[in-house]
Amino acid sequence: MAPVRVAIGGISHESSTFATVPTTLTDFEQRHLAAGEGLLARFSGTRTAIGGFLDAAREGDFEVVPTIAASATPGGPVTAEATRVLVERLTEGLRGALAAGPVTGVLLDLHGAMVSELDDDGEGFILRAVREVVGPDLPVLVDLDLHGNVTQEMVDLATVTIAYDEYPHIDPYDRGHELGLLLARIVRDEVKPATALVKIPIIAGLQRQYTHAEPMLGVKRLAHEIEREPGMLAVSYLPGFAWADIPPTGFSVIATSDGDAVRAREAAERLARFVWDRRGEFVVRPVPVEEAVRRAMAASAGPVVLADIGDNPGGGTPADGTTLLDALLRLGATRAALAPLRDPEAVTEASAAGEGARISLRLGGKTDPFHGEPLAVSGRVVRITDGRFVHTGPMSTGISINLGPTAVLALDGQDGGEVEVVVTSHRYQPTDLGIFRAQGIEPTDRQILAVKSSVHFRAAFEPIARDIIEVDTPGLTSPHLDNLEFRRLTRPIYPFDPEMTWHP
Repeated sequence: MAPVRVAIGGISHESSTFATVPTTLTDFEQRHLAAGEGLLARFSGTRTAIGGFLDAAREGDFEVVPTIAASATPGGPVTAEATRVLVERLTEGLRGALAAGPVTGVLLDLHGAMVSELDDDGEGFILRAVREVVGPDLPVLVDLDLHGNVTQEMVDLATVTIAYDEYPHIDPYDRGHELGLLLARIVRDEVKPATALVKIPIIAGLQRQYTHAEPMLGVKRLAHEIEREPGMLAVSYLPGFAWADIPPTGFSVIATSDGDAVRAREAAERLARFVWDRRGEFVVRPVPVEEAVRRAMAASAGPVVLADIGDNPGGGTPADGTTLLDALLRLGATRAALAPLRDPEAVTEASAAGEGARISLRLGGKTDPFHGEPLAVSGRVVRITDGRFVHTGPMSTGISINLGPTAVLALDGQDGGEVEVVVTSHRYQPTDLGIFRAQGIEPTDRQILAVKSSVHFRAAFEPIARDIIEVDTPGLTSPHLDNLEFRRLTRPIYPFDPEMTWHP
């Protein structure tokens, strides 16, 4: 019997059409861009989707043919140049794999919310190119982030599409491993997937997409119940990514059965009705900035985590918002640390001054008008580092992070207050305690930890937090979506159109 050869790879990006800075090839190179043997070296042994692909292939005695794996920190739409280069590298890898011998299947790690200057549906663009190379019949299995804004074309071009179950995303490895094992069943003719997609006209608030509390906890439970029913292979729920002004933005359900398209449709519609009936629970009600800071300062014990949800680089923001930092300084917070604040100019100034020096500078607020003004601050340069560390927590365990040159500043606040700020050269959503520990700050010793994140921080920070407060900061990931001008979103949609009716 000929060996089973499986090509693996992926291109992943979450794109905000409201972000003012486009995502370039350099952004992918800065975060993750690996090919061939470099892909295997980077992802083997990691708790990532591609790590799951590799372990499933090993268990199934598949021969792995690596193509490319590319991802960039969420930001503006991916440039035409970056899209062309990355898709060409992926398809070149597939052509090379086919030239070397028969390929049994393809496993792709995509996102679902990539918008390109070439196509609003970035994943559809990628999958069209893949199908042009491998043909219409070869199994192509795709994993997506649950923030994907799914299109019918994505689902039609893939043999199977499944999404992460969890937010924070602690399960990409599990979903990648699941896909790899399902591919083995497909190539052995044990199952014949039939998939249905149902779009639900809901814009779900990001904080209410947290899968360890309602309403998503109930959605997850029902999806797993349906998935365990006879004849079902997979059920995915994708609340979507709100900051993309494109027609497919919204909540999606994907159900896959073994050869029964009607069964798949019924399963997807059942879960979709459950979601629609709870639409009011997806609205976010965060705490005003000063109230949040005062509550954290008054807490009997820390750490109290303040989530700067308006400036979440995981949703495409610049990570240089100053509103929360301003309140911490102005109200005299002590034993407080904030991370990260991206300001490469400030890092350069701090590096020139040197560790231990006093410094005055304008910090943050330099990218756009949405996240606060630059702050005039003074303080000490505590530490200068290269900004590199490895994730040891539950998200993307084993992945190397590069913040670029980084400075820790201890800034003077009112009434003797002091706030430590991790100032970076690159954007990063704080999903691991290493963002503090690698800079010499022990997070469990602080009263207040301010993090630029909406939900992902919870995976690492919830176990050490005495309290978590979602702070109503301004910015491009603020839950106040009515402050943004949507022109292309499919209407009607909840909560913009609260009186609308819908049924699948």
